[in-house]
Amino acid sequence: MIIVAAIAACKDKHDDFDFTGTVVDYEECNGISEMGYAVALSSPSSTGGSYTTRANESFDNVVVIYGADRVLKANSRISGSIYIDNNYSKSTCSRHYTDRDVPEAVFTKLTVEK
Repeated sequence: MIIVAAIAACKDKHDDFDFTGTVVDYEECNGISEMGYAVALSSPSSTGGSYTTRANESFDNVVVIYGADRVLKANSRISGSIYIDNNYSKSTCSRHYTDRDVPEAVFTKLTVEK
């Protein structure tokens, strides 16, 4: 039993890091009740990948971030903390996007600046 508890505790640890960026698009995870937000990061400057929105706009340094505690709008400036989980949509969402090559992350702290 102790081993199971230790494994569970290790699984919950994340390497959070601070970010700032702008919401450029969204992706459905489990319908509209849970979304992933494509965020063009201004900081850190080399975490994300290239992303093309549904409106055919291209952005660099984009990460798709899940777990927002509110609905985010396009062009919103946001900041906070996230951790990378490149299997999030595959393991959690009913819809998994395979036509993009950007990191996936999860919010641990979110502030909407605009």
